[in-house]
Amino acid sequence: MAQVTQEQETAITVNRGLFLLRYATGAANGSSPFAVVRPASASAPFIEVISPPGVVAGFLSAPGDFAIVRAEQSGSLIVKIVAQNPGDPLEASLRMEPLAGGEKTSAAEASIAPAIQAPPTILAHVSRRGDIEVAMGAWIAGPDAPAPIEGLEVRGALPDGVSVELQPLLATNPPRWLDWAGPGSFVGTRRRALPLAGLRMRLSGASAGNFEIVASGLFLGSPVVNRRGREVEIVGAAGLDPLVGLQLRLVAASFGDPAANERTLADPPSESKLKVFRAMASA
Repeated sequence: MAQVTQEQETAITVNRGLFLLRYATGAANGSSPFAVVRPASASAPFIEVISPPGVVAGFLSAPGDFAIVRAEQSGSLIVKIVAQNPGDPLEASLRMEPLAGGEKTSAAEASIAPAIQAPPTILAHVSRRGDIEVAMGAWIAGPDAPAPIEGLEVRGALPDGVSVELQPLLATNPPRWLDWAGPGSFVGTRRRALPLAGLRMRLSGASAGNFEIVASGLFLGSPVVNRRGREVEIVGAAGLDPLVGLQLRLVAASFGDPAANERTLADPPSESKLKVFRAMASA
């Protein structure tokens, strides 16, 4: 079963001084998570996190990465660990090593064990099949069993501080965008033989910047359309063709690729060579 990308936070106590904060060890199996380190709100005036040139302050991508912590007085650092991909282990250890004027503390090392979180699911109303529910990351209808998708709802537990909002394009004549809908809301229609002709998705919430949506959409008579970003749009080439397959998942944001974080609805499509040509009737 597909799993949503996970994250976990912990606090490290820092005494006055200059320290080397080092990403010591990662996951024993699978991809190691990345870490984002920042001063706690109350400590921000007197604690600074300094990373090497060209690296986002406090971003540690893998074991061996490091940052310098300068503390004018004792305070706290917040360490956020984020899995690279859904289902990856969520475990890492960070070590604080005094460089000058620093004092070791009992909280000098922070180890974070895997967090268990139920994966979210997607409920879809599919023509001739009714309501079906799949794990995030699985195809709804899709290449092996294409069928018009008429409505959607994201269910289950997402990472703290992250919500998925949806805006459907109905295949009316002409096609019509409905309003954006928040978490837990069903978008589209049921039993009206009115498939979706497109879909917009965006992330919201305090932790939305740590994640991206990866979406693949299959439209009747067209190749698979692939999109990635914090706000994405999938629409068929003709703008009228029904959506007959959809795959959605969350992944860690591409901090190492600035362009990846700036992708918008206007980006050109990324397409596979797979096409579906099949006579279908909505029900």
